[in-house]
Amino acid sequence: MCPAAATMKSAGLSKKRKQPVVAPPESDSEEEESVYDTASDGDEGEERQQELESDDEDEDVEERSNDDEEGEDEDEDEDESEEEEVKEDKKKKKETEQAKETVKEDKKEKKEKEVGKEEKKVKKKKGEGSGILSNKLCSELPISELTANAIREMNYTHLTQIQARSIPHLLEGKDVMGAAKTGSGKTLAFLVPAIELLHHLHFSPRNGTGVIVVCPTRELAIQTHNVAKELMKYHSQTLGYVIGGNNRRSEADQLAKGVNLLVATPGRLLDHLQNTKSFIYKRLKCLVIDEADRILEQNFEEDMKQIFKRLPQ
Repeated sequence: MCPAAATMKSAGLSKKRKQPVVAPPESDSEEEESVYDTASDGDEGEERQQELESDDEDEDVEERSNDDEEGEDEDEDEDESEEEEVKEDKKKKKETEQAKETVKEDKKEKKEKEVGKEEKKVKKKKGEGSGILSNKLCSELPISELTANAIREMNYTHLTQIQARSIPHLLEGKDVMGAAKTGSGKTLAFLVPAIELLHHLHFSPRNGTGVIVVCPTRELAIQTHNVAKELMKYHSQTLGYVIGGNNRRSEADQLAKGVNLLVATPGRLLDHLQNTKSFIYKRLKCLVIDEADRILEQNFEEDMKQIFKRLPQ
């Protein structure tokens, strides 16, 4: 609308310029011509003044137009700035929500840890442990100092689950049937009470065999014998083993001398029970069958039945 107004102004100015100039009346007087020239110069000055004013008005219109355009640019910049602010607000809000979620997760984890600690405390009060080991110390067992010293030298401090549950009953002379995974400490679970039994009964070689441990394989029998040897380090009782593949006569000679704790495989044990007259076992106090399931799986059932018949009740 503003440029249109400027156009109208220019048109008005053109009309003024086209007005006819009245010729001055002829006069012989120089003064009249001078007056006329002065008047004519005045009209031209007025016209130039109007032209300058019109140009100034046009410049004002252009400046206002430029100002309007700059204003529009500023409005666009303001809109973009507002959009950026909205995005920033959303981003901050999202970060705040994530921070809250993180705090919630941390609180949840902390609570779970506290619950876990409480459960462990309860288990500890009840004497229960986690995994293979229990919370019960080996030093808490009511055993002789001789056996306790040997256990310390073997670097055992805590009883395993099977040991903590079976040893106290075996020390009291009760029959126990236990099941445990390989490496859970079941060998010590039956050897410690067996050695303590021989110790308290003051067994000597002349008393013969007081404990027999039956193992399904030669390898397991040798392994059990080695553990028993460490446990009996400070005891006076004798130890030996009879297994298939060994020299039978040397085993018979050993049995004749008196073996208080004997480790054996089923077939070789039955052989000595039937054929070695110097084998003294009438005072047998304890029979241990290690890995009974494997013994039955390897078709030793008949051998075991014959062994039971020959052993004292």
